[in-house]
Amino acid sequence: MSILASLLAAALALLSEPTAVTVPNELLQRTSMPELSGIVWSPTLSRYLVVSDDTGIKENGTNHAPWLFALSREGVLDDAPIPIIGLDKLNDAEALCPGPQGTYFLSTSHSTDRKGHDKPKRRRLYQLTLVGRALKILASIDLAGAIAESGVVGQSGVDIEALSFHGGELYVGLKSPQAPSGAAYILRIRDILPALQQGVLLPDRISRWAELPLSVEVSGGKVIQGVSDMSFLPDGSLAILANSPKKMPPDGGGALWWRKTDGSLVQLRRFLGLKPEGITLGQDDKTLVIVFDNDRMQPLWLHQAIPSPAPAPSHKKPASPK
Repeated sequence: MSILASLLAAALALLSEPTAVTVPNELLQRTSMPELSGIVWSPTLSRYLVVSDDTGIKENGTNHAPWLFALSREGVLDDAPIPIIGLDKLNDAEALCPGPQGTYFLSTSHSTDRKGHDKPKRRRLYQLTLVGRALKILASIDLAGAIAESGVVGQSGVDIEALSFHGGELYVGLKSPQAPSGAAYILRIRDILPALQQGVLLPDRISRWAELPLSVEVSGGKVIQGVSDMSFLPDGSLAILANSPKKMPPDGGGALWWRKTDGSLVQLRRFLGLKPEGITLGQDDKTLVIVFDNDRMQPLWLHQAIPSPAPAPSHKKPASPK
């Protein structure tokens, strides 16, 4: 790492420390403690929409309820969740990003469950739009099958935890698998909107966009990481969160990385003992907002200045999709 990059990383680390998200008792009567894994700003609601790995309460028969949650600028979750109309279960939701014309992309992990079962409901990419204070599904497809057919990362299963829509294309960050070198994959999907409309994603629309050596220092050596979320910045660079993949050596805490427009990679920050899992450009266009999965304990979040001086576009009220 260069001296300039080291100074930048040190400066950013001083800006903010994770603080607790307020979870109202009214919400906890309907759901287990949220495990935040994705976030995006909604101009319409003047709230951040956040994804939780698990929703509902198993004992009440509402486990995997099709809900997102709304987070205020002050870090307080709303009393009531945001329902997804027409969906009976949302199993292992992991990634959320803004899409075109005021829509959103939401992805489940596409991975097997803890028992190794490959469930169709864990293999969905949704395009959603807001209808009042609810979300409506416009279209959905299975990414895992098309990725396997494309052969871009081999034939093994995938664990998807990151999405970002940029330049009319969808970028997919993988927690696993890794490249033979240990690098993490980011895939690019062309023509995602026609694929959603047709319900079929052709394998030749998928390509490897980047292989990132996301390794961190731990006692005894280095540990590889996979992508847990990402967000393009106004200058075209990419902010990336990373954690160690499932069933791999622990990393002792996740990290924030910056892939510059020239392809170079800088580690901006480590979060020792924490799992950063959701990142988005803040509603002020000047900060990154990061949320942490805190393993059934009160979730955490922070604001941090974007690492690029490029001017940010103003958030405009999204147009209604046709």
